[in-house]
Amino acid sequence: MRRENIEDIVRDENALKSHIESLLCNRQRRLIPKDDLRESAVLIPVCFEDGHPWVIVTKRSMTVEHHRGEISFPGGRAEPGDKDLVFTALREAEEEIGLKKDDVEVLGLLDDHISILGYHITPVVGAIPSPYRFTINSESEVLLRVSLISALKDTVWMAEKTTFMGRDINIYYLEIDGGILWGASARMFKHFVDLIAGRTVCYGPVSPKAKAWVRELLGRQAGHASGR
Repeated sequence: MRRENIEDIVRDENALKSHIESLLCNRQRRLIPKDDLRESAVLIPVCFEDGHPWVIVTKRSMTVEHHRGEISFPGGRAEPGDKDLVFTALREAEEEIGLKKDDVEVLGLLDDHISILGYHITPVVGAIPSPYRFTINSESEVLLRVSLISALKDTVWMAEKTTFMGRDINIYYLEIDGGILWGASARMFKHFVDLIAGRTVCYGPVSPKAKAWVRELLGRQAGHASGR
């Protein structure tokens, strides 16, 4: 699909929803065996405002057990009463940001992912109304928005190589208003963006600013873990 067609699609709410739903329903999703991993799900909420598509993320508080201060999608671990992982993602989103399940139009699922903490993550993509009266709980410090149009550009993504579970992978970074999206959340979002674009969106080296943001965050996390 030509790039100008994608730009037309992402600026049209109904066309974008149809495009995402068609993509996710007509592809073979990568399934990763759960084995001893902790089963979890996240919601990637897509909304439209003033003709511009956005994805909602949270900046986690420094009081949560894991990923303190990181920018991530609402979500969490599956509970015994959850009927499936879509339910898990919607339940967690309602608990964390006050997004009611009935207000989410589920468009499909992305590939499974594994986090460094041993979580098996299933990302669920959903369209939500905007404006919306979110109410965040103590797990989140603030809600942020990621421009989908910006994320489709070849000049905004950054990456560096690392090894995870014996495989060479990219750690992706994306600068947004409010901080840096990186780690598993950036990996899931980059996969989503590549699917929408119909190609691998280009990336460059990680900027000193992005590295400094992550380094400072990891320092704060270490300080909280040690009780300083």
